[in-house]
Amino acid sequence: DCHNNSCGDQSHDPSSSSFGSNLQDMPRSRFVESTIFIQGMVTLTNKEDLRPIEKLMQQNFFRGQLRAYHLHAPSRTLKAEHDPRLLSAEKIRSVLVKGLQGEEWGTIELAHDGAVENLALPMLTTEDDGDEVDATDDKSGSWLHGLKITVVLSGVCWILSLLSCIGGYWNYLKYAGIGSIVFGMPPVVIKAWMTARRLQFDANCMMVTAAFGALLLGEFDEAASVAFLFSISELLEARATVKARDALGAIVSLRPDYANMVDSKTGGVVIVPAAKVPVGSLVSVRTGDKVPADGVVHEGTSAVDESSITGEARPVDKRAGDEVTAGSINVGSTQLVVRTTATVGDSTLSRLIQLVEEAQANRSETEKLVDSFARKYTPIVLLVAFFLCTVPWVFGEEVGRYWALNGLIIVVIACPCALTISTPVTYSAGLAATAQRGIIIKGGSRLEALGNVKTVVLDKTGTITNGTFSLLRLDVIGNSITRSRLLELLAIMEGPSSHPLSATLVSAAKTAGVAISDDTTVKEHTILKGEGVTAIVKQGSESSRVYVGNERLFKRLGMFDLPEESINSANQWSNEGGTVGFIGIEEVGIVGTFCVADTVREEAHDVVSTLMAGGIEVVMLTGDGEGAAQAVGREIGLAKGNIHSRLLPEDKLHHVSGLKQSSTPEASSFCGRKGLVLMVGDGVNDALALSVADIGVAMGEGAALAMEMSDVTLMDSNLSKLLFSMRMGNKVKRTVKENIIFSCVVNAIAIGLTLAGKMSLLLAIASDVGVMLLVTMNGMKLLSRRTIDSIEVNRKESLSKKKLGHMYDFQPDEEINLEIV
Repeated sequence: DCHNNSCGDQSHDPSSSSFGSNLQDMPRSRFVESTIFIQGMVTLTNKEDLRPIEKLMQQNFFRGQLRAYHLHAPSRTLKAEHDPRLLSAEKIRSVLVKGLQGEEWGTIELAHDGAVENLALPMLTTEDDGDEVDATDDKSGSWLHGLKITVVLSGVCWILSLLSCIGGYWNYLKYAGIGSIVFGMPPVVIKAWMTARRLQFDANCMMVTAAFGALLLGEFDEAASVAFLFSISELLEARATVKARDALGAIVSLRPDYANMVDSKTGGVVIVPAAKVPVGSLVSVRTGDKVPADGVVHEGTSAVDESSITGEARPVDKRAGDEVTAGSINVGSTQLVVRTTATVGDSTLSRLIQLVEEAQANRSETEKLVDSFARKYTPIVLLVAFFLCTVPWVFGEEVGRYWALNGLIIVVIACPCALTISTPVTYSAGLAATAQRGIIIKGGSRLEALGNVKTVVLDKTGTITNGTFSLLRLDVIGNSITRSRLLELLAIMEGPSSHPLSATLVSAAKTAGVAISDDTTVKEHTILKGEGVTAIVKQGSESSRVYVGNERLFKRLGMFDLPEESINSANQWSNEGGTVGFIGIEEVGIVGTFCVADTVREEAHDVVSTLMAGGIEVVMLTGDGEGAAQAVGREIGLAKGNIHSRLLPEDKLHHVSGLKQSSTPEASSFCGRKGLVLMVGDGVNDALALSVADIGVAMGEGAALAMEMSDVTLMDSNLSKLLFSMRMGNKVKRTVKENIIFSCVVNAIAIGLTLAGKMSLLLAIASDVGVMLLVTMNGMKLLSRRTIDSIEVNRKESLSKKKLGHMYDFQPDEEINLEIV
């Protein structure tokens, strides 16, 4: 099996003798990585605060000297990839010291000199060392922060053409409008031609029609207005779209490029591509370094910033034995040595990036509706304009010119670009805002659905509770087995299982000093869904079938024959909130009982209370016994009649399906009526129910299958993020509605003015660009700190007010059911 390194190829074995030499023989670029410590960066709270450093790096160093640089405020570090033959690390530091003279920047020190420490960066397979990308270069063909020179020239010609309105000799300046067309319209004409070749029509076709129609009528200044102002709108569209996409795509850039591999033979560090790091390797993570792959801390104690993954800004202390996630950054003052447990491709970060890429490709129903409307609407407008520009000429030249110009004005006014641009930008901004807080939503359709939820179903173990059990009681029944043998059997049976309860039982056996004997073998280990596990355990010459599970399992087997005292004890444990289990041996019966307990998440009560205060009915569905279910229900404030227990995974699936059938949406999502079923789960047993729900939400600390089957992932498994995502879904819907209504009202007013003879092409294109700009800015506001703070502040205030209709915009005129599985 080549996957288990049994094929004789040692090239990927980090402990093999050839592995270190293979690393040394990897092609090296001429660049090294140096680290500069900037003390004052720790006080910086947003990207704008880093502009002075970025400006110094871009103005003082050119292509070939500096390949790239990376700033990380929490760790107060600047990582520079530079050619030491042309630019030393000390030179970079001196430029920063000279340029950052304010006291707020503090001490600026060289932490690691890549040339001295021989931290040569590898040659990436996707690049040529002689032609590597320089992150400091400005975009070609642009001027004034991306404003193209052709647009500037088009604007100059447009202004000159407007001076023709003075009259007299100034009248000849109207021909400058031709220059505005020449400079501003070529990109629009090309896009219009590409669209027309597909027998379709869009905003570009409409603007080309308006501009050249005005030229034919001799209205050169009006044609120039269309050319220049639409060029400006194209520029604004591109910048708004890129900003929204970049905010979402920033998650993708979290993927580490390099790893500091520790050579087990020499103890030295070699920088290699992160994708080349095999499982089981030791990697050095210094201050400011990204963890290249999921792993376990092997050596060192430091603080790690996991905000890029979970959205939580508070650093987490890590020490030997703790797990770390790819993409998190060491912000402490000491180095961590991490042993990798997954490759880069199989890491949590890679799954996160895959979810984000899916989100960018998954469009909402509203987006599709707007695009479909635009495709059908544009040809109709052009057809109406065609008749207005042709038929009236029958009644004379003056009438023909009047209505031809009005036809062109209507073409401009009716352009749907405001909607076709602002709608995807709004959804991208909403997706980015949630992603930045550790909530990954698979596309605009799911984000839109979050604003239409009527019923929420929550799993109990690992969702309402932390999924961290502790063994409270263990009783031996009868005299056929000792306590140590009972613990040994529990460890044998539960070792292969992935359930959180299994890990607790195995840990309890280890803590008691119980070890599995060498002559013990296990055969036919089988998980019994919703009941427990069974296997044939052989020790020496004796073998027997063993069962570990709940009361349902042993009643089905006809083995639930316990002394009254044991039954009373089990019922008491259950009523106190514990999860009760039994262990039995075939032909012997039940030989032991145990009780484990989980703790309810700190935020669970507040989340449920918030939803209930908003008119939401809360029902709990769980596979646990009646006592444990009632105890958890009471702790989060549920009535006894709203709690259902002893459910198999199939029962959960059927229940969610039944809820979908009984909660048919009353209207389309575009109208904002609530009627969808949302489920939150974390385990493999929840995957089916997650897939059948209208919206599936997975806890990030749960099973990978649950994340795969879900539509939304809460990366840090904080239930408060569920409220945030639903609130954002509502806000996105409301923003889209605002944009559509505003665009339609302004267009209706403009058409009325046109029919009244009070509109010109200049005013029409100005109106079109203005509306596009306003609705796009309205969509982009979802990324603003003020909007995010308003969502979080509203949640905190709602917990204190406890008044109907004030909770996360849930209104009391709609009934929403929250159910917990």
